[in-house]
Amino acid sequence: MIEEVFRILKKEGYNIEASELESPKSVKKLSLLMLSTITKLFQMRYCYNVPEGDNLESIMCFSEPELECLEMQCTILEGKTQKLQNPFPEESLSHVTWTIARLGGWKGYKSERPPGITIFWIGLMRFYDIFEGWKMYKDVYTR
Repeated sequence: MIEEVFRILKKEGYNIEASELESPKSVKKLSLLMLSTITKLFQMRYCYNVPEGDNLESIMCFSEPELECLEMQCTILEGKTQKLQNPFPEESLSHVTWTIARLGGWKGYKSERPPGITIFWIGLMRFYDIFEGWKMYKDVYTR
């Protein structure tokens, strides 16, 4: 698990080694901010891999507006066949995790191996980009 944390902090994720912060205190603060996202990644991975994860609610990781945007993304990412439909209950964290993994490039088939922490990270970063655009659209659209 610690290796996966380092992988996300270093080259495959945030690339903290390339930051130009000079004081150790600043690097520590930056690392703590990144760890909050990494905690969310591990919650999603746990939820996807453990059958009891369906009991966890999505509100524990995402806000209401984020969940609304994620649900819209889920309808776009679901395929036409039964195999490419999101198999999890709608209010569960597993449902959201499936969507994040699809945004990260996972194909969505049960026959494939489950998504890893890097796929979740890529999907989460892509979702946050989509969410920023979605917030701007909602703000401009309601004026």
